[in-house]
Amino acid sequence: MIFEIKTQFADLVTQMAKLRQHIEQQNPNHWFPLSHAEQAAGLKPLNSLCNLISDFWYQDNQDGRETRSRHGLILADPQTQALITEINTNKDQLRVAIRDMKETLGNKEWQLLSERLSENLIGFRQNLTNAGLARIHLKQCVRHIPLLNEMPKRVGFSWYNNGRSIKRISIKEAEDKLLNLGADKPHIQIQLERLGQLRSNAKLAQMQTLAPVVRANLVFETHRKAMNVPLPLFLPTDNPHADLPSYKDIPLEPPVGRTRQSRDDFQLSDVPLLPSLRIYTYRD
Repeated sequence: MIFEIKTQFADLVTQMAKLRQHIEQQNPNHWFPLSHAEQAAGLKPLNSLCNLISDFWYQDNQDGRETRSRHGLILADPQTQALITEINTNKDQLRVAIRDMKETLGNKEWQLLSERLSENLIGFRQNLTNAGLARIHLKQCVRHIPLLNEMPKRVGFSWYNNGRSIKRISIKEAEDKLLNLGADKPHIQIQLERLGQLRSNAKLAQMQTLAPVVRANLVFETHRKAMNVPLPLFLPTDNPHADLPSYKDIPLEPPVGRTRQSRDDFQLSDVPLLPSLRIYTYRD
């Protein structure tokens, strides 16, 4: 299975190189905001956009949970659309293969194998190693390049801040998560004991605070749509040098001090049952 994953990753790198070459040669109409520091450094929006969508690598000292993102707009001709569709299909296949491999091996063994994914890309890997980018960032590898099915009339960007992911979890699932953290650790043992004191049918919820994300609020001729856009949004067209739709920009950094309203379909307990995992009891 590791051979299959390595082959899929190599294909993904090749496909992305084709997409990048096509975009840079065509120079379609685009908008990609740069910070003042990036502008002062002489960075070009189109080159920076291409760097971002083909960024599969950890930078030095990067938090493993962090993904680099930036919103923007770019026109996509039929060839660009076909390349992106092929790339996103490959990303889906790679995601499934990685999931199956993790389930088979476990996280620790998978971490060791994941370092070998690009070992056959000799020249490419050497350049990346010299730049400090030899470790593959799997979340950035498998996230889709956003491609719309039709051209919107208007695009409004907004920050969605302080979001939360809340999902139901069984006692067995909570126990497995704690064991993966290390059953020999005293604070994990205490939490396992607390978990064992619960009724077998107790309702639990795992909550995770999500990083701020950019949402694109799209207005079409007959409907509206909102979607998260960690990467620039590709807009389908037959003329890649036509005008972009009207758009509303936002600051590159999310606002601070905003809070998210509590959901009213159920309530979480005030104190987490298992602090290491932020698992709460809840009532409908």
